[in-house]
Amino acid sequence: MKAAELFPYWADNRHLLTELAGVLSDEELEFRPAPGLQPVGEMLRHAITVEEYWWYGGIEGRPYGEWRPDDWTRFTDEQKREERRRRFPSVQSIVEGLRTAHVPVDAFMAELDAADLCLKRRSTWGEDNTLRWILWHLVEHDQHHRAQIITRIRMLGHRPPKIWPRPVMGQTPAAHWDKPEVTISDIVPFWKQVNTVLKRAVSTLPDADLAVAPSPGLPTIHDLILHTVMTEDFLVGQCVGGRRTPSHGRLPGDGWKLEVSQVAKQVGPHFPTAAALVEVLEAIQAATGTILGSLEVADLSKTLETPFGGESVHHVLWYAREHTVHHRAQVFLRMRMAGRTPPEI
Repeated sequence: MKAAELFPYWADNRHLLTELAGVLSDEELEFRPAPGLQPVGEMLRHAITVEEYWWYGGIEGRPYGEWRPDDWTRFTDEQKREERRRRFPSVQSIVEGLRTAHVPVDAFMAELDAADLCLKRRSTWGEDNTLRWILWHLVEHDQHHRAQIITRIRMLGHRPPKIWPRPVMGQTPAAHWDKPEVTISDIVPFWKQVNTVLKRAVSTLPDADLAVAPSPGLPTIHDLILHTVMTEDFLVGQCVGGRRTPSHGRLPGDGWKLEVSQVAKQVGPHFPTAAALVEVLEAIQAATGTILGSLEVADLSKTLETPFGGESVHHVLWYAREHTVHHRAQVFLRMRMAGRTPPEI
């Protein structure tokens, strides 16, 4: 099997980035959610150039002079931003940049044997990383910045495209996989690291910061953390694991149905502090780990009946991880707006 089969929903994730860019006008590319924070256009340009960075430098290990301006290492941050603006000055050029940056990565995965994802590549800057880590880092990078772009788009008064349910929900290549080639940890790798960074972020918050929101009507940090917890419990605990009740006694069984901006009001009194949020995060993540440990590769192609239609176990697991990355990114944006520094990813 080829490595591309382990990333069947990445193309849909990339398509969402293109959809988001298409919502904007050229003038709106310069919108900032707060002074000192990146404008929405810069985040889209960043998504393009980071993929180029990891393709040319991380996977191919090509000398900087072959894919960067000669004086790049001497550029100031503002000069780098201006170079990105010069390359991608408009929404149309950004949409094309998103497409062309991903073409070589996509072609590479289509030819790479999945077993070779464990091989390491020496980057231009001297790091050794496995291909699996590099590719999942790019997936997560897309999801992370897409979430922060969505917040900016909402602040501009636009309605972003839906993330879930998506047309890919019931599809998976897992049905024809040769089982010894794949393990469950190949499907949702590095989930523990995603959760660890989220818990670290929440544990540093003063309780007063739980009420921080980018603008009136948008979800607070408190809303986002509880929504993330309840959605993971619903997707993994109830849909995949078949639990009839939440994995934590103070969570409502239908909390995932609540409007995100209303979660803290409805459920927050049970988890009033950052410490209480860390405790429930740990409980749900432990329950998820138990369920993941019980799955076989053959389970991935099973179809689950959800309130949104039939969905493969494979996609549920991908989306559950994606959902945590998505809202972790939005928590980080709110932390920056409150003058806090999120942990490194």
